[in-house]
Amino acid sequence: MLEQVEEEKNYWIRMRKIILLITLIIVGGFISYWIFSLVRCEILTLKYGNEFIGLELQNTMLDPADNLKILSYSGDTAKVYYKDKNIGNILEFNKSNETWLYIRWVDTVWSKQGSADGFIWPYFR
Repeated sequence: MLEQVEEEKNYWIRMRKIILLITLIIVGGFISYWIFSLVRCEILTLKYGNEFIGLELQNTMLDPADNLKILSYSGDTAKVYYKDKNIGNILEFNKSNETWLYIRWVDTVWSKQGSADGFIWPYFR
């Protein structure tokens, strides 16, 4: 009887360890994915950011941006996050004849006035 109680106790201890391990793997995986996304965004911005400085002004509704982040980049298409003190927007550009042209306004991610409630991945502000 005492051995059975001890075996059951050991079983629950092992189950707790397994659940903890699974939880750590899931949380660690998410954090790793997030960090990888941030690093990728920073690398793209360092590599190609100068090509997009001032291009947000092709959209006549935006003020000059304080900073930008390249969210995605291929040879002829890019999504760029522009942020100033009042608003953060994602714009899409296509390259034509070695010139980047504004194509569309993808999303307003946040606004100081509180009128935007978008989400950006990787998450940063």
